[in-house]
Amino acid sequence: MDSKQYKALASQFNTLWLTIIEDSSSTLLRSQLLGLGTDNALLCTLPDDFDLTHCWSGLPCKGRSLLDGDTYQFETTIREVLHAPPVLSLTPPSKIPKAQPRHYPRLPVNLPGTIRPLSDTSQIIAVLPITLNDLCPTGCQIQTPASSWPTITTMQVLITCQPPTSSHTTTFHGKIEWLDPGPQVSIGIQFQFSSEKDTASMDVRQWFTSQRATLVNTTV
Repeated sequence: MDSKQYKALASQFNTLWLTIIEDSSSTLLRSQLLGLGTDNALLCTLPDDFDLTHCWSGLPCKGRSLLDGDTYQFETTIREVLHAPPVLSLTPPSKIPKAQPRHYPRLPVNLPGTIRPLSDTSQIIAVLPITLNDLCPTGCQIQTPASSWPTITTMQVLITCQPPTSSHTTTFHGKIEWLDPGPQVSIGIQFQFSSEKDTASMDVRQWFTSQRATLVNTTV
């Protein structure tokens, strides 16, 4: 790839969150948009410690970025992987629409807690403070400083908090469903329970029903 074919962009405002989608798992990367190709291809950085064997031409991925206060999202594929330095060339997206506001039957809360992003071997790679903004039996929305989030994670996380009206802390195993960029990144989490008798599931359902909420349409 000839770098002269790309128009460089100012780097400090171009954080690009990429989800690399493999058959059995997905990886979340904090990248930087370096420039645009003459055909609107995207050139973006990869973390130095990212295993490039997880990237190849044709692999699908999704991107989310923040511009002038609006979140933009797109789907594309990897066109080319450059190794020195590690850089991705992404096929020009057919469209880059604004992310639409999401309306969930979740109840607003303001709960402190912690989140533990996991590696691809299910190892805890960080322990970060979070605030839960809303909560329901199937998921929640959280906020945490984007600068603290690991450069590379899977979509799997552990969340620990004390649900409202509960006398003990609860740990939820969850999957990242969406992410809105910003200095305080907002993340939508879908809980993953072993069964309805899972202690965490019972805790959040007990609280939710105590608020006279109906357990319908609770998809994250």
